[in-house]
Amino acid sequence: MTGLDEVPARPGSGASSTRAAPGMDLAPPVTPNLASARPVPGASRVGRNIVETLVFRGLSTPIALLLVVVQSRLLEPAGRGTFVLLVLSVTIASRLLGQLGVAVTNRVREAPEETGSLVRRALTLAVTLGLAGGVPIVAWTVLADDIRLDVAVLAAVGLVPNVLWQTVSGVLLGLSRIRVWNLVQLLSPVLTLLGTLVLVLGLDGGVRAAVLAWTLAHVLTAAFALAATRDLWLPLRLPHALDRHGRTLLRLALALGAVQVLNLVSYRIELFVLGGFEGVAAVGVYSIAMQAAESMWLAGAAVATAVTAPVVHESEERAASLVAHAVGRSLLLTAPIAVVLGAAAPFVIPLALGEGFADAALPLALLLPGAVAYAPVSVLVVYLSIRRGRPQLSLAVSFVSLAVTLAASLVLIPRYGVEGAGVASSVGYGAGGLLAWLLFVRLARLRPDGRARRPLPAGG
Repeated sequence: MTGLDEVPARPGSGASSTRAAPGMDLAPPVTPNLASARPVPGASRVGRNIVETLVFRGLSTPIALLLVVVQSRLLEPAGRGTFVLLVLSVTIASRLLGQLGVAVTNRVREAPEETGSLVRRALTLAVTLGLAGGVPIVAWTVLADDIRLDVAVLAAVGLVPNVLWQTVSGVLLGLSRIRVWNLVQLLSPVLTLLGTLVLVLGLDGGVRAAVLAWTLAHVLTAAFALAATRDLWLPLRLPHALDRHGRTLLRLALALGAVQVLNLVSYRIELFVLGGFEGVAAVGVYSIAMQAAESMWLAGAAVATAVTAPVVHESEERAASLVAHAVGRSLLLTAPIAVVLGAAAPFVIPLALGEGFADAALPLALLLPGAVAYAPVSVLVVYLSIRRGRPQLSLAVSFVSLAVTLAASLVLIPRYGVEGAGVASSVGYGAGGLLAWLLFVRLARLRPDGRARRPLPAGG
């Protein structure tokens, strides 16, 4: 295979097809006949991919909820709160470092024949960055009185496999290999649940065993992801990961990762504020409401998964139309789920988790309106960050959501506790969702209602 440095420039482009680009100018060049010159991955299978992804989500969501029930019963609020805070620290690091596969998707649009070389660079960077990222996670526990050092080390070990399978997932989306992508997403909760049943319930291992089960699940998920995509990275040749092409991948991946981290923190920041004012038991209770509300986003994520490859590879007009319709689908799928979830929560939560978690029902009801408004953001980010290569716009959405949530949390949580956290988060969700939509319609040159603008009449 020819190295990336040897790829000839596309006629008329004025540069090699994988030129390094400034961090704020990563959108690949668009040629007028690009959509017709190459087949668009997944363009004819959007509906089928949405249905298939929803089927897989229909399997994974009950498993994830069952895992919450099992952990809550076995660890109780304080243990559950400790587990959530520790795993959250690893998740933040993996979100920052795990966007290398999405960066590959952005660059493959210019040089599809170099997919293998780009994937090998991404995997090399994933391992390197994952190893480095484990150090601050362990160091953070020195400052956390409620978390033991050995438990933190167990969680930090899970960072490298976490980053690896997320990197592979990003590549699979860009190639529209949705079935394999779905299997990878399903494995983590399934294996975590099995490990929890064996290590926590069977062996009475407590929080340390719960974290070990989580880490082993990510190790096995990464192994499956690499085996399933061996055609993309074999034969194994260690590339120069930090050459100009590797640096381009890293620059875009970290920009996208910053969006993911800020996004994650923006709808988790109230956990830290709540923990500071009310303690880890309140975090354990509120985490149930938060996780139930965010489970609704699986419907929007399924839509985003199905349209990612077509949106990246289609013409600009067609891509904007796909995104606008996908936003509508996300809202139509999410709103009815919210109604059912809000009505059932006061009865289901204490029955499933015990009376100690009964106070999660009200903050959940307060979270739902904002969570519905935020559901289409995963679709809009596909257009803003991946299609247009403008992760700074997605970063602005996350920053606004974070700022609004934090400000509201500092005002409401000291007075209203977990209910204040629910309102603060809902307001932050709504602000982020609105900004993401406004940025999309402006960049795609649409009317605020998502329709195409009418061309000016001749001479107008």
